[in-house]
Amino acid sequence: MIQICDHKLLIFLLLIMSVLACETTEILTFTGYEGGKVEIRCPYESGYEEQNKYLCRGECPVLNKDIPVESGSPAKDRRFSLTDDRTTHIFTVNITDLRTEDQGKYWCSVRTGRGKSDVYTEINLEIKPGKSEYSA
Repeated sequence: MIQICDHKLLIFLLLIMSVLACETTEILTFTGYEGGKVEIRCPYESGYEEQNKYLCRGECPVLNKDIPVESGSPAKDRRFSLTDDRTTHIFTVNITDLRTEDQGKYWCSVRTGRGKSDVYTEINLEIKPGKSEYSA
């Protein structure tokens, strides 16, 4: 009987530890209009001011990342630009001439260095048809 209780207690403790280890983060959603522009604001923690930032498209935390723009490098797509405000700890990605195919999952990402996993914040980009009065 004691072994059964000990076993159940161990399972319970492991379950509690796994729940505490899981970090839940809110997915940030940004909306733009076809032909317009969108500004994606990506907050990051203090201590990463000098690290490169990038926007990744699709399933980013895996190999073969699709990175349309990264700080310190020319953008692969001229419609994308990135600026980093190291005082407020927010880097901003602007995308112009929005297209329906731009819609989907992105990740605001910070390079952390060799041997360390990059920091990711999931972004959902919605593209609506037509232009808003605020579009460029």
